[in-house]
Amino acid sequence: MFKKLWHPSMIINHILSRKDKEALNSYYYATTYPDVYAAAEREFGSWKDAIEACGLDYSLIRKYKTWTRQAVIEEIKKAYEEGEQINSQHMQNNNKALYMAAVKRFRSWAQAVKLAGIDYDKVRLRRSMTKAQIKHEILELFRKRVDLSYTNMRENYQYLLAAGMKKLGNGSWASARRECGILTNFRLRKEKRGEPRRF
Repeated sequence: MFKKLWHPSMIINHILSRKDKEALNSYYYATTYPDVYAAAEREFGSWKDAIEACGLDYSLIRKYKTWTRQAVIEEIKKAYEEGEQINSQHMQNNNKALYMAAVKRFRSWAQAVKLAGIDYDKVRLRRSMTKAQIKHEILELFRKRVDLSYTNMRENYQYLLAAGMKKLGNGSWASARRECGILTNFRLRKEKRGEPRRF
């Protein structure tokens, strides 16, 4: 098998085609596109010079993805709180820079998620839950008289909130509850909500 020869213009085109889509820092490129990275160092003398040959500000690129352990943890928490799927496959496909930084800093994505204070088993569960399973879990909480308000769900059952909104409610938690047959108005104070409907 012949090894692909990378010329300067090819390297520049490769980098620019991934601008704003993937990280462009040296660690990311060295581990994701090692042949391009090696060619860039050979042709331009350094990764910094290759980036600047593309007309890009290397200091901004380097600063943008300088991942400390704390930065990784904060980004994972932010993604989770915003309802983004944070299982490993999704992150590899949609936020590879964060995923690779987590693996580098914590040895595995699961470990990084756990250290962010998130139950990784729930993260994995959320990825594979069917509509029927989501309904079952929501109704189980309802039977136990758990507060199913958006605020409480976000604080204590983020994975179920996100899954319900996505697969049952078309982006709405209230619609997800109605899809489960729960008509309680959770915006009212608890004492005014009345008795829960029996199933």
